[in-house]
Amino acid sequence: MTLFYVTLLILTTLIWGYVFYKKDYHPQPLKVIFQSFGVGLFAMVPVFAYRYIYQNFLPMLSEFRIFEPLLKSSIFSGFFVFLINLGLLSLILLALSGIVSLILNFFNHATLTNFKNAIKDEPLGFTTVSLFLGFAIFIQNLAQNTFNTSVIGTVLGTILFLAVVEEYIKHLMVRITDDKKLKDIDDAITLSIVVGLAFAFVETIIYSVIAGDMGLIIYRAMISIPIHLVASGIFGYYYGLAHFAKPIAELEGGDKKIKRKWLSKTLTLKKSTVYHEEKMIEGMFFATLFHAGMNLLFEFNLGFLSVPLIIAGIVVLFKLYKLGKAESLLIARLRRKIRKLKPLTKRKAKAYAAAR
Repeated sequence: MTLFYVTLLILTTLIWGYVFYKKDYHPQPLKVIFQSFGVGLFAMVPVFAYRYIYQNFLPMLSEFRIFEPLLKSSIFSGFFVFLINLGLLSLILLALSGIVSLILNFFNHATLTNFKNAIKDEPLGFTTVSLFLGFAIFIQNLAQNTFNTSVIGTVLGTILFLAVVEEYIKHLMVRITDDKKLKDIDDAITLSIVVGLAFAFVETIIYSVIAGDMGLIIYRAMISIPIHLVASGIFGYYYGLAHFAKPIAELEGGDKKIKRKWLSKTLTLKKSTVYHEEKMIEGMFFATLFHAGMNLLFEFNLGFLSVPLIIAGIVVLFKLYKLGKAESLLIARLRRKIRKLKPLTKRKAKAYAAAR
């Protein structure tokens, strides 16, 4: 029976992967797909490493306690400590994911470059979404402290924040491994889904073994795998938009610097930079919202509601593929136009004249 359950899990994973691979109008070579899946199989390593770190060294970073400063301290000191903890945690997760990706890719130069860029670009989305979550928990705690309830600190704090951590790690595995391979927005969606499938595959086996019931594989194959692929695909779409921020900014009237009266000149940013950060934050937010929402349904014994929401999520993914294709075609046309308008160098002009 164990062999039957594992075979069913493998088939389910392959079917989902094939469905979304075929949705990509210009898919990556299968070698890249399997490489991404192989990296995704180890995406649980940073999750367990994170748990080991907070259990043995930094307990204040656990999903159970990271919100304590907001619940037990004043608003200013609480948010200050919470922000410091978030910054430290984002660096730890980035380092863990980066080390795993680098090892699995044999310290490939492109992977090293992706890691370096991720250190600069990626923590903001994680920190921002976590701050939004922390602020919401603080407000709800103020509204409900008269009831002396621990729901805010345990249920919401643990379930929602763990979803943020998992989505962040899955994204980092894609970002550090495949950033230079992306040809269009659909690629970002597909590769994110592939990593999400691999993550859910390993998670399903681990939790079934821990529970001592391999029959859980059937249940998780039907529910957990779609949840992860939808959340990862949503993040992948916004990651694709962020990845192509510069050409998209050109489509929208040029990559000009954005000036604000309340910002000093040193903080003036290009439109593409602002667009990149906005899309990364949106991707993290919507992916976490879907993932955490599913987790909360099961926490409150409303799991039956997950089925229509999963179906809706898959429909949304199909829509995102269409939007990604449309955006990518516009970007390709813009690049061809720019190449035609690009002035010739003296050497090329001389060669062109001689050829005539």
